[in-house]
Parts: sequence; C-alpha cells; structure tokens
Amino acid sequence: MVAVFSSCNIDEETTILSPQIRVNGSSNYRVMVGDSIVIAPEYENAEDASFSWIIGNNKICTDRVFTYEAVVAEEVEIELVVTNISGKDSHIFNITSIDRFKVYDYTPAPGQFIGELKTAGFDGSETTMDDAIAYAERRMLNEQFVSLGAFGGYIVIGFDDCIKNHDGNDFAILGNSFDGSSEPGIVWVMEDVNGNGLPDDTWYELEGSESFSDDTIQLYEVTYHRPEAPASNVQWTDNQGDSGIIEYLASFHNQEYYYPQWIAENSYTLSGKLLKSKSYDQSENGSMWVNPAFDWGYADNASEDCIEGENLFDISNAVDTTGEPIIHDRINFIKIQSAIMQQCGWAGEISTEIRGLRVLDNE
Repeated sequence: MVAVFSSCNIDEETTILSPQIRVNGSSNYRVMVGDSIVIAPEYENAEDASFSWIIGNNKICTDRVFTYEAVVAEEVEIELVVTNISGKDSHIFNITSIDRFKVYDYTPAPGQFIGELKTAGFDGSETTMDDAIAYAERRMLNEQFVSLGAFGGYIVIGFDDCIKNHDGNDFAILGNSFDGSSEPGIVWVMEDVNGNGLPDDTWYELEGSESFSDDTIQLYEVTYHRPEAPASNVQWTDNQGDSGIIEYLASFHNQEYYYPQWIAENSYTLSGKLLKSKSYDQSENGSMWVNPAFDWGYADNASEDCIEGENLFDISNAVDTTGEPIIHDRINFIKIQSAIMQQCGWAGEISTEIRGLRVLDNE
C-alpha cells in the first residue's frame, strides 16, 4: 500500500511506501537465564513509522530495537509490528531461555566426531580444556550435538541453582537417538557437599537397566594412545587384557586426528562401567548396523523413557557401587559418560552424543 500527497504550492507528489521488516538470519533465539539478547532487524520505509513489540496481548516495547532479558526458563513468541500511514508489516521472533549451566569438564574418548570441522562444529582452534569447554557450551546452548567419543568419554555439567529432587523425573537429557540407533551413556550425579562450587565430591550413578547385570563390567579401564601420524587409527588397551582401535574413517570424517587435541599427554586412561554392546550387523555384509536401545536409565537411548528425543531422569535412582540407594534432596552436577566399546564398521564407534540438558521442575 502507498499514500500519495500533493503539495498546493509546488507541483509535486510525495509517495510514502508501507514499511518492510528485513531479518538477516534466524528468527529463533536461545539464551541462558541471566543473559540478554538484542533483536535488531533492518527496516525499509520506516522513517516515520511506529514500532510495537508484543507478547500475547501486551505491548512491551516501542523502540526500533528490542532487548530481551532472560529471567526464567521459558519459551516466548514476540510479534513485531511496524506501522505507518500507508500500512504495516509484522514478523514473529521466538526466544527460548534455558536454565543457566556451565560445563566443568569435557574429556571425550577418541572418535570420528572429535575435532571434526563439519557436522561436529569444531574449528580447529580447540587446543586447551578451556577451548573445549567453550565449544561444548556453545553447542549445547544451540541444541547441537556434543560427542563423547568411544567408551569412557564424558562431560561434566553444573547449574547456577541446584536441581531439587521431586516426585518423579527431575531433569531431561537431549540426545539424538532413534529406533535402531542408540548409543547409551551412563548418568552420574553429585551434590556439592563441601560447598566449594566445584564437582569434587562423590559421584553416584543413576541406576539403569544394566547397572548390575552379569554382563556389565563394573570397573573397566581403557588407555588411548595418540597416533604417531595424522589420518591414523587410535590404538587402545584395556584392563581386561584386550586391545583394539578407533578406526580412522577417511571417507566420512577426515580431520587429521580423532584424538582430542586439548589433551597434552600421549596417552590417557578413562574408567567407568562398561555395558555389553547390543549392536549387530543386520545385513551380515557390513552395510547395515543396528544399535538397539537398552531398557531404561541412559542418555542418548531410544527407550521408553525417551520422550521427543529427551531421556528423563529421577534423582531418586542414585545408587552407590553396591546398588544401595543414595538419598539426595538436591544435586548440583551431572556427568554423562559413554558406556559402550564397540566399532560398527563404516558407521564407526558407538559414541554417546548429547544436545542439551533441561531441569523439569525446580520449584
């Protein structure tokens, strides 16, 4: 729509065009509680326009630019309406604010997505633990997967506020499993008993269906060895007298090393509980590998406790090494650890992957 004005004194017309909102990039934003984001679209024909930023039925801002302050975890739809005498334009922005978290440690095992520059989102500059932590936080904030690599790889996450133990499930871990493709990770919890704000108290496992199975190795250790040359397999040895490789898959993931480049040592050992792999070659010729889900209690596991990609967890399932329940009113830290040692041909190693963590109810 346009408006045309004629001057009485000058033989000319002035044409006013309807405003246009121009958005470069996504209209969806994610932010941690306590942070803010600035939404600043570009405009055309908006010199004398009015601006309305609307949530529900409430006009919350009349400026050209809007700053959203994340106070609580929520999902918000904001409509921007720009109006002049010739017409109006509108645009919808969606903001998801999530509970504030911090990654304290990201120590993956070697794997095809470690250091990978494409789908895994590394940029090659991750040479210190601080770099690796920043990478993991950035990826999880945007619900992009973080790989924990082969057996034993782990990530430690904490929250500004504690997670309280309620009746039922208390938090959810977002993975990328689906039917026939589960890569289970064991979940551990810790309360900040000494009050120093660091994950240096005792870890307790959240019991899963295989926690005390006869097929589960309770104390398993694997040592990974840095390859001597780029584009090479990663050798490993374990405390059961076995050895093997994390295979280098040049056709799919051709970064120089699958060994984490922020680990300075030429070898490192990861320990934990090893679950017996269920993976099998359905095709019997190496072309179709299937990774069935375990019954319950694991991250990145397409089981019945996985709802819309999130596995649900109850703090009340915490147990000690003998299986005795450990009562927590609250926890402060969560560790997720790859629980399988399995190479699946061209599909690579089984590696737990997570995309985020959500507190279900913290009132």
